[in-house]
Amino acid sequence: MSITSLGDLANSVQLRRETGRIKNDLARLTKELSSGVVTDFSSHLKGDYGQLAGLERGLARAEGYRSVIEEQKLLLNTQQSAISKLREFGQISDVLLTLPDAAGETLISNAGADALANFASALSTLNVQSGGRTVFSGTSTNLPAVSDSETILSAIEAEILASGAVTATDVETVVVAWFGPGGGFDTVGYLGGPIATSGAILSDTEVSAPLDNANTQPIREHLAALSLGALLGRNVLAGDLAEQQAIARKTGERLIDTNDQLVAKEASLGIQQAQIERAAVEVQSQKVSLELARSALIEADPYDTAVRLQNSELQLQSIYAVTARLSRLSLVEFL
Repeated sequence: MSITSLGDLANSVQLRRETGRIKNDLARLTKELSSGVVTDFSSHLKGDYGQLAGLERGLARAEGYRSVIEEQKLLLNTQQSAISKLREFGQISDVLLTLPDAAGETLISNAGADALANFASALSTLNVQSGGRTVFSGTSTNLPAVSDSETILSAIEAEILASGAVTATDVETVVVAWFGPGGGFDTVGYLGGPIATSGAILSDTEVSAPLDNANTQPIREHLAALSLGALLGRNVLAGDLAEQQAIARKTGERLIDTNDQLVAKEASLGIQQAQIERAAVEVQSQKVSLELARSALIEADPYDTAVRLQNSELQLQSIYAVTARLSRLSLVEFL
């Protein structure tokens, strides 16, 4: 029969306590050996968290920059694509400028219909969104940038009627004035807000330029040219084929001029995109440096960890051996 004294009970409790501690050490050391990072920061850093906190702040700032860069990259890419589409819609100039001198009503009507469709598509393109934000609306990203073609052309036609325009030059004058400063485009055509006063902070050294809106001169003049051709699709100066053909010619010439302005706009956007890439490289380099410094600060030495892990395993085996021996003690064996 086994005899358990108070001393035996105390030993049992002590062995269980030591077993639990060593098992915890084994779990901790195994985790440190596999991850390469210490689990007890306080002990490893001797309570001095200053340097680690600084590195963590730097990494959080770098992550913030990265998010801004990705957002700006998407917005710029969307604007670049939209400007490219506007130029494509302007290629209707080829058709308008090559109409024969004695073009009949059908040819002029078909060319006008194409110009009208391109004008509507251009307006739709300027209302493009990215991430739920209208990219050409300036600060009012929750609003569309421009009105629809019916609203704009109806307003222009009312001005044409009021002015008593009877020639292509008269119509052109009304359209140019409507899209000019203080014209109807300011109140009826453009629906967005002003351009932001400052750009996005991309890194410690880079700040982007504010994004342009649809109220800038190149876009206004391109829309003016397209709308002039679109009026042919609504039968402006009906019955006067010579003046309608003159409108077609004026539209084509204006679209060639505005195409150059849009090319310059694409180049400007390209410079901004290059800045974005520059900032991305800077932030990524900064992030890698900070991560390396953080890893070095909280790194678990693999050799030291492996030695301590082996020692803990030996200690646990020893406790198991002692426990097994104590459990076999009896009065008979003692005697």
